[in-house]
Amino acid sequence: MKTREIIILFSVGIFSSLSVIVLFLLSEHTVHRNNAFTRRYPHHPITKKYDLSVRFNSYYVSGFDGDHLYLGNKTAPLHLLEINLKTKDTNHIQLILENNNFTFRSLKVKLKPPYFFIMDGTVPCIYRGRIGDWKASLWMEDYAYFSNAIPIDSNKVYISTTDSESQVTTLGLIQKRKNNKASIFLNSDLLEKQFDGIFDVDGLMVSSSKSNSQGYVYYYRNEFMLMDSDLNLIKRQRSIDTIKTAQLQIANIDNSNVTKFNAPPTIVNKLAIMHGDLILIKSDRLGKYEDEIMLSEASIVDVYNWQKGSYEFSFYFYDIGKEKMREFSMNDTFMIGLIDDKVSVYEINKEQFKTTPRNSDEMN
Repeated sequence: MKTREIIILFSVGIFSSLSVIVLFLLSEHTVHRNNAFTRRYPHHPITKKYDLSVRFNSYYVSGFDGDHLYLGNKTAPLHLLEINLKTKDTNHIQLILENNNFTFRSLKVKLKPPYFFIMDGTVPCIYRGRIGDWKASLWMEDYAYFSNAIPIDSNKVYISTTDSESQVTTLGLIQKRKNNKASIFLNSDLLEKQFDGIFDVDGLMVSSSKSNSQGYVYYYRNEFMLMDSDLNLIKRQRSIDTIKTAQLQIANIDNSNVTKFNAPPTIVNKLAIMHGDLILIKSDRLGKYEDEIMLSEASIVDVYNWQKGSYEFSFYFYDIGKEKMREFSMNDTFMIGLIDDKVSVYEINKEQFKTTPRNSDEMN
């Protein structure tokens, strides 16, 4: 082969490689950039107080009781870590289950003061006990399997499950009546199917400790919805992003009923919490004029007021080193994020996070 031909082939190879790299970078840029919306960043909506090491990255948020934060642990399911956010004092709690005859696979602890709930939707069973006593008795068994659950009052739990008839993801309630019998209610009209009713409706269940409202935030589209404590739809609302239809490529594996993603989906809403009238959503999608370097330094959180149907503002929740927050939560005074093996604690500006006061359901 002549030298000239070798040079031409080499040049073509280099050009092809560079083209692939440029197209990849452009596609990544497209995923993270959307010039159709502009965020507002007010001064100091949250102020950093401290980072507290909890030694392990297996903790998750179980809930608040006043200024006391409680963390559950995935690798020690019956262990709680109590943190006084004002004093930084910690306390390790061992939960006790009465009549424990189950083999647990996915145990989660959630607080709804003055109660705490221990739940495993794969058994399925739910235990309930009083905060401070830390002994729980069986509250429900064998009524419904669920993938996620949030207690919304002393006798009602908000769940995500699979409808046995339609085989699609459905939101529902498990409720204890006055006769102490459990009942199941599924609202099949809440989640709106776009493709398969499973992947395309996947999202985040949220609930407010300050009101009787529940929420659901879709992962792959710019929408969330609000329901009352009986799971009646209050409203649907769009986020500032513009992706209305989930960008998914789904295929069967070997013509079976098992499905998978053919390509990574575009995640519009990554994490979410609810606090009174506010829904806070973590997004990795950059808006107009935003510097992409911020995605390597902090998480972007957008704040919405669902009562007003408005986007309020955004703020940065900063990384620790190269680690980003995997979960966050808030009460009336503090916002916390779990980052690696640390709890990152901020004080909130109460004027900017103001919500409408309401009376919660009476706890029995």
